Amino acid sequence: MSQPQQELIWILDNDRTCSALYQQTLGLQYRLRILESLDELLEAMAGQATSNHRESWLLIADPEHSRGSLNDFFKKGTSGGSPNRLPECLITSRVDDLNLMRFYLKAGARDYLLKPIRPNELVAKVERALHQINNREILILRNDLDGLEVSDLTFREHQLLTIFLSREDRSVKRDELYGAIWSKVNVNPKTLDVHLFNLRRKLRPLGYDILCQNQLFSLCKQAED
Repeated sequence: MSQPQQELIWILDNDRTCSALYQQTLGLQYRLRILESLDELLEAMAGQATSNHRESWLLIADPEHSRGSLNDFFKKGTSGGSPNRLPECLITSRVDDLNLMRFYLKAGARDYLLKPIRPNELVAKVERALHQINNREILILRNDLDGLEVSDLTFREHQLLTIFLSREDRSVKRDELYGAIWSKVNVNPKTLDVHLFNLRRKLRPLGYDILCQNQLFSLCKQAED
């Protein structure tokens, strides 16, 4: 009987000591691909996009050891200025900076791990991220609504808008939204409401609203006065 194929993890980190740690900690359970520069990452992503055999993968990246501006790459991706779909990723860094953490988490990073990396924490965070990736609905993020561009969306707001637009009637049950975004991982019940509130605030100037009735959220045009 053939063995199931190991899941793929890309490592963007040119610190060889860290690369060795990843090999020792993750190498037996996962297939690792070590990348040392942002250019290598972009080339690898381009190869994945044109491959007939596409597979999901997780990126673990250190912005300070990537030989290129990972910050700029994420800024372009979240603003729609890059043709590349932002990868599912974990950020590792020795920089304990709240604003930097907020930036990457807002851009869609699964987590932010401080170095020196603790092996058990790394394994647990990787397992959690892969579970979320493999059990959620994969969607190409959209920021257009009936020909109108919805600007300044966060990663979660992009996800919510995309899910609404993927439904023929633009209506989604609350538990389906949770399942599509968080893969039924336990989060504060108010988290979804906060993201919906912020998305609703950005849609109203365009003449749209998000209504809720009996735990069913609907994206619709605002009623004319």
